[in-house]
Amino acid sequence: MNKSLSTLENHPHIWRAREQNQQEERFSLGFEQLDKALNGGVSTSGVVRIRTLTGIGELSLFKQVISKQRSHKLIVFINPPGHIQTPWLATFGIDAKQVLIVKPSSEKDSLWATEQCLKSTACHCVILWNSGVNTKEARRLQVAATHNDALCLLFTLPNTSIKHSSAALQTLPISLDLCLNYQHHALQVSVIKQRHGWPKDNIAIQNDWTPNNRAIKWALEHNKVKRHALHSVS
Repeated sequence: MNKSLSTLENHPHIWRAREQNQQEERFSLGFEQLDKALNGGVSTSGVVRIRTLTGIGELSLFKQVISKQRSHKLIVFINPPGHIQTPWLATFGIDAKQVLIVKPSSEKDSLWATEQCLKSTACHCVILWNSGVNTKEARRLQVAATHNDALCLLFTLPNTSIKHSSAALQTLPISLDLCLNYQHHALQVSVIKQRHGWPKDNIAIQNDWTPNNRAIKWALEHNKVKRHALHSVS
């Protein structure tokens, strides 16, 4: 029994709260309360799953992460639910020349494209919309991302039909698992699981991303700016 316990104690995948790794490089999200809950932000590599409805500010929450410049590497959007526009990228401080949009014909192809992008070492951040990722597929993406110093943001829809079942609480072998909800003019962020850290519920982020006249004014002022064609692959 003692030998078995010793083997378990020395297993590299066993995490102890007293041994939090403060040396791991992280990207700050720019929101103090959330960064604190995540021990400084999100890891610079690995897979982050975000369970969320579309259009509640889910991309804007990761604005600082996506816009990080890393040796002129690419930012890849795979199977986005809407059109990615150059002016929108400009508000993020992203050069359109560093953006690639991939529109696969199936979820299986989107997973294959994501893994190839992560393995290429040419990408800083790969952003995937896919609600059908299973444990095996998530592990492949996690390995590809961590071994090639890339970050994968995986956006999935929340499964409200099984909200209270054990299946709804199922986590994947990834670096970070988040759930977003919009309530009372604020984005509610719950940390379902994180590597080297604890779960945490209902971190309120005030919502400043609702479209208004400032966005229209900005678009009109920049209408004469030379547009860069976005690279899109189907």
